[in-house]
Amino acid sequence: MRDLQGKVVVVPGASGGVGQAVCKYLANEGCKLVIGSNQPDMLQELVAALEADNATFVSQELDVTDEQQVAAFLKLAMDSFGQVDILLNLPGLSITGPIAEMDLANYRKIMDVNLMGSFLCAKHFVAMAKDGGQIINIGSMAAKRANPNAPMYCTAKAAVNMFSDGLALQVKEKDIRVTVLNPGPIDSTFWGDRQVPREKFMKPADVAEVILFILKMDERIVFHEVNFESFLFIKG
Repeated sequence: MRDLQGKVVVVPGASGGVGQAVCKYLANEGCKLVIGSNQPDMLQELVAALEADNATFVSQELDVTDEQQVAAFLKLAMDSFGQVDILLNLPGLSITGPIAEMDLANYRKIMDVNLMGSFLCAKHFVAMAKDGGQIINIGSMAAKRANPNAPMYCTAKAAVNMFSDGLALQVKEKDIRVTVLNPGPIDSTFWGDRQVPREKFMKPADVAEVILFILKMDERIVFHEVNFESFLFIKG
């Protein structure tokens, strides 16, 4: 398995549960991190943790639906470290409710955060990456299994899957590998106050360990799509 020492990893959506867990793992691997989030309090929590670990990183508040901010975020990576090697597209948003009652603003918010955010971050990463690199887009098992509570989230994540497939075909000539990761439910703040059986869900560290495994695999191997979830959850 390859050594990640010195790799520059760009992590939009870094302040969520998976983001915090994977950033700590990557820091321990000797990676240089570029972390962004639209949640400043949670971002500062991650900053404090990385500082305590003497990690090498830069941070910036980031709205992945704003192309100027995304471009500035990738420029921060280049200005700070001179290269970009890995992109972890972690942002995600779900708004539940019946289709007949969903307003257009919420529809756009779901599609923009999940799909446009992945597109914009990939667009600017690919433009700056030299030959070689890796992109992991976060889909969801919701892309594979319809959910009556969040049909638009399922739709957005299904679109992320197809976007990832097409992106992989475009960037293979630059030796950039693309993986779409489809985790099942994760025990995190993603759920807000929704009544869900979080005790049966995966932990953020579980997903972070899958990401780390993919990143450490030799460069001759590409994972096109990885689907996984908690066995406790599917047992019911």
